[in-house]
Amino acid sequence: MDNLISVIVPVYNAEKYLMRCVKSISNQTYKNLEIILVNDGSSDDSQSICESLSKEDSRIKLINQKNGGSSIARNTGLENANGDIISFIDSDDFIEDTMLEQMIRLMLDNKLDVIEIERNAVSNTKIFDNSFTIEDPIVSTERIIKTTAFQVWKRIYKRHVVENMRFIPNIIHQDVFFTIDVINKVPSIGYLNSPLYIYNRESIGIIRSKYSEMKRDIAIRATEYIAANIQKHPKLEKVMNSYIVSYYTDHYFLLSRNNKLDKQRTYRKKLKREIFKAYDFSKIRLRSFLVIAMPTKFMEIISSSYQSIKR
Repeated sequence: MDNLISVIVPVYNAEKYLMRCVKSISNQTYKNLEIILVNDGSSDDSQSICESLSKEDSRIKLINQKNGGSSIARNTGLENANGDIISFIDSDDFIEDTMLEQMIRLMLDNKLDVIEIERNAVSNTKIFDNSFTIEDPIVSTERIIKTTAFQVWKRIYKRHVVENMRFIPNIIHQDVFFTIDVINKVPSIGYLNSPLYIYNRESIGIIRSKYSEMKRDIAIRATEYIAANIQKHPKLEKVMNSYIVSYYTDHYFLLSRNNKLDKQRTYRKKLKREIFKAYDFSKIRLRSFLVIAMPTKFMEIISSSYQSIKR
C-alpha cells in the first residue's frame, strides 16, 4: 500500500482545535500522506500554528489565501493535491489513528473508488458493528439520505472521481451537492460501520449559527438538487419523501419563528405544498400534519409560544 493520500484541511480561525486535528493526521498508521492545510484568511493564531506544524513534518504543505469560505479552501486543496487518493478533514475535528489505513486497505482489496466510514455518535442509539458492505447506488443513496450522511469528510476518494469536481463557493450545505454528484459517478461505495472520524460538537460554525435568508434558500436548493439528481427508484422515492417532510417541516417552523424572512409567506406556501405532496397519511407525523392542516398565522403563534416555553 504505497498510494499517496492527499488530506485536505480547510483552516479558518481554528486555533483552539488545529493542533489536535493535524496531529491526528500526522500520527496515522498509514504514513504515505500529503497534508494540505489551506489557511483561509484566519484572523487568529491559526497561520502561525500551521507554520509551526509544517516545520515539524515535511509532509505538511501550507497554503495561505484570503478568506473565501470553506468551499474555496477545499477547491484550493483539490487544485494542489498530488495524491492518488483524496481525503477531506475539517480543522476542528480529528480522526482515529488507524482510520486512513483501514479505509485504503478496504479500497484496494475490493477495487473500489470510494470508501465511507462513520463519525462518533451523539448518543448511544447508534450501533457500530464494524461491518463492511459494498453498496450499489440505490442502497448507498437510500442510506445517505435517511441518515443525512452527506459530509464529504466521511469518505476517501480515488483521484479520478473528484479531480475535476469543485465545491460551490459561498454556500452552506456544499457537501450535499458534492456527495450526490459522487454517487452518480461511481458503480458502488464501500461502507465501514465504524466511528473512526471524531466530529467536534463544541465549535459554532455557520451551520449552527442564527437562521438566515441564506440558510432558507440553500435548504430548498439543496433538497431540490437531491430530488432531481438521484435515480428513479421506489425505495429512493420513499426515502426522499420522508426527507422532504422532515426537513421542510423544520424550516417551516423556523420561518414561522423568523417571519421577517418570509413576510409575504411565499416560502412557507412553497414548503407547505411540497410537504403535502410528500406526506404519507398512513403515518401521522404531528408537526408536519400541523403544517399541512393549520393556517400560517396560527403556526406563527404556535412556533412563538413553543420558543418562549423553551427559553
